[in-house]
Amino acid sequence: MPVKLQIAILGASLTNKTELSLALRDFLEKCAIDLEVAERSAIESIKHDDVVLLRGLDLTTSSESQLVLDQEIRASLQTRGISFQVIYGQGSQCLQNALFCLAAKAPQWAHILLRSEAPVRWTGACETCGDGLCEHQLFSKLITGKK
Repeated sequence: MPVKLQIAILGASLTNKTELSLALRDFLEKCAIDLEVAERSAIESIKHDDVVLLRGLDLTTSSESQLVLDQEIRASLQTRGISFQVIYGQGSQCLQNALFCLAAKAPQWAHILLRSEAPVRWTGACETCGDGLCEHQLFSKLITGKK
């Protein structure tokens, strides 16, 4: 029987790791994805094949004690050789970032977990000429010194 993939969520105090744990559990349950999500404080309980998500600090409001704890968590994970992903963002953005990290470790669910691609900002034709070769022509003229 295959081992169930486990997701360990770590972070300093006041990083909303509990909020992320609950949102992730809720999302996975709704999608019928059988992954175990657990907030962890004992790094020794984490296995090398667990997915480890570390809630990043908000550097504008973090205290010195949070910074120290964050550094201790990172150092402990690195010392034990455990790979981890740092998750930033608030609310749904944080959840989307966590799902993106999970998709890399659980490719069988990537189609469900992956966020949609960012929208293209501008798709119109060149505003001065509309020629698809415009960029080539522009750079050719720059090289030859013509206008």
